Amino acid sequence: MKVVLCDDHQLLVQAMATALAGLGFSIDAAVNTPADAVEAVALHTPDVLLIDLSFPVGSGLDAARQVVAHHPRTRVLMLTGAESPATLQSALEIGVAGYIQKGHRIEAVADALRRVAAGEVVVDPELLAARPRAGATDVRRRTPLSGLTPREHHVLRLLVQGCSTKDMVAQLGVSPSTVRTHVQSIFVKLGVHTRLQAVAMLSRDGLLDTVDGLHGVRD
Repeated sequence: MKVVLCDDHQLLVQAMATALAGLGFSIDAAVNTPADAVEAVALHTPDVLLIDLSFPVGSGLDAARQVVAHHPRTRVLMLTGAESPATLQSALEIGVAGYIQKGHRIEAVADALRRVAAGEVVVDPELLAARPRAGATDVRRRTPLSGLTPREHHVLRLLVQGCSTKDMVAQLGVSPSTVRTHVQSIFVKLGVHTRLQAVAMLSRDGLLDTVDGLHGVRD
């Protein structure tokens, strides 16, 4: 698996590169600024960009936004040194595939990298639990659905209708891994773990009719 690493602490990023290389990862670049991270992704097209959230100059979130928009083959896993439910929400909304705290053992970081590369959305459970329900503190987020992308709205509508992954592949014209990625992202944004939990939550909040009435939107 090809990885680009970005952290403003030179010793940390070098140590992480050495440790991950020892676990079988191919480190395409280990850089220290968000701008260099975006440039390295454009040059190497890695499977995953592992990037810190905070930098003295630039923003890891802005770099992630650029990578998600312009280099869709590269998944983004963000590292954070502090709990920030609002930033987690922003990261998920722009399409970041993983969001984990620093302090994990390198084996846990490696596991997150592999899961993200395989199409999963990975978020530390404690960060997910701390994230406020949509609409609780921000009037712009009036329902749990407002954080979903148009394609995720479509996938959720198909989920509610009972469509299988195979059915969604046929209707959306995408690969099974892409469908699974959308489903995982929906689960993370809704704060659930299964299709049944998603439907139960929507039913409890009176949103099933809203979802079922959504028109599918293609990317």
